[in-house]
Amino acid sequence: MKTDTRDTRRPGTILRRQANTPQPPHVLLREIAGASPLAPSRYNELVSRWTASPLLKLLRNSRRTDRDRSAGAFALLCAGAILGTSPLPAQTPPGSFEDLAARAMAHVDGQPAEAVPLFRKALALRPSWAQGWFYMAGDLYALRRYAEGRDTFRKGLELEPRNGPAYGFLGLCEYALGDFYQALADIDKGEALGIGSDVEFEMLVRQRAALILIRAQAFDEALTQLGPLAKRGVNSPDVTEALGLCALALARQPETLSAREHAVADLAGKALYANIARRSADAEDAFHELVAMYADDPGVHYAYGVYLMELDQLAALAEFEKELKGNPTHWSSVLVIAFLRIRNGEPEEAIQLAQKAMRLQPARSRWIGHTAVGHAYLSMGQPDKAIPELEIAVRQQPDDSSLHFYLQKAYSQAGRKEDAQREKAEFVRLKAHEDPLSMTGLAGMAREAATGPAR
Repeated sequence: MKTDTRDTRRPGTILRRQANTPQPPHVLLREIAGASPLAPSRYNELVSRWTASPLLKLLRNSRRTDRDRSAGAFALLCAGAILGTSPLPAQTPPGSFEDLAARAMAHVDGQPAEAVPLFRKALALRPSWAQGWFYMAGDLYALRRYAEGRDTFRKGLELEPRNGPAYGFLGLCEYALGDFYQALADIDKGEALGIGSDVEFEMLVRQRAALILIRAQAFDEALTQLGPLAKRGVNSPDVTEALGLCALALARQPETLSAREHAVADLAGKALYANIARRSADAEDAFHELVAMYADDPGVHYAYGVYLMELDQLAALAEFEKELKGNPTHWSSVLVIAFLRIRNGEPEEAIQLAQKAMRLQPARSRWIGHTAVGHAYLSMGQPDKAIPELEIAVRQQPDDSSLHFYLQKAYSQAGRKEDAQREKAEFVRLKAHEDPLSMTGLAGMAREAATGPAR
């Protein structure tokens, strides 16, 4: 399995950012003054964090109310009593939990091989230490001991199940072990919870998720992983190549590509990246270069055709037809032609094309074919035939707001008012929660260009 050099750089740093959420001052004071002995480094850290507390600002800010200032003064008096009368704690006994945890933390990221046995000993004394499980798992990941890292992340998540970065790392471990669909499920959980602000980590997680989806020929979903990076101007060679595989609708993994195929995917990725980032001149130049240099390679005419959809649909149609001449099983091209046939008033032919595409598609992507058939029947004024197709699409892709919009339209045409109202409400709900940086995917972009976006 290909391993990115970023895989092993600094998992502890990423996990520490998740752990270092501000603690209330009274919690810090309680630990400082607690009965358990503290290592000097921990004592100094807690005092530093307390003195940076917003409570100190209550006394310094003249605009605060008297009540606020009184609360701040009381907190300072308490702290003075605690800090003024408590000497630095004695050095913790060797082999104690505090000693082992401090020594293990000192080795996080920098010396993972030394950190892991120390974490094991500390966790044997305090197995409820969730962050210890996460840090040890991160070090195991850095050492490429992925099976142990997976199991250790799972133990930590049993104790702290809302840790998004930990789910991200768990997915990376599972990816490295070849458990792709479990990896995707755990990455999805991490993204839902938030995988943190580390850009390199986000790129790696999104790129791995995209490769799993590309493997499953779910190119639309893969692009939803990668598109937000391009919109924010975030990129890497691995992200560019994965974008290229999406652009070409090519279900291959990077490690299986020949030198020429790498070059095609890289150029296609650069072209698509520029287009998503709204760098129009760069996108145009890159797509022209792609067609000029690699016109006979699989997916190239399809990628160029999708690019042309917003500019010249007749020219785009010609590109899709060229793709099918050299690559007759390229189901993404078949589907986009089906949507264009609907736009051109040829719904019967569109239905035949969509049904052909569904015979070529993997099950995960057939919702797009059912959507095309549903659109065709709607354009023919046959909502009763459109509804079953769109219902299948919604069941397979329940979070796509546009599908609920079109199903609502079909219910309305069929006179099913309650069902129409339900779908409209779901459309509004999903639309309100959509990530403004999300992407509809290449087939989705083609569908909107051919039939109009859901408003």
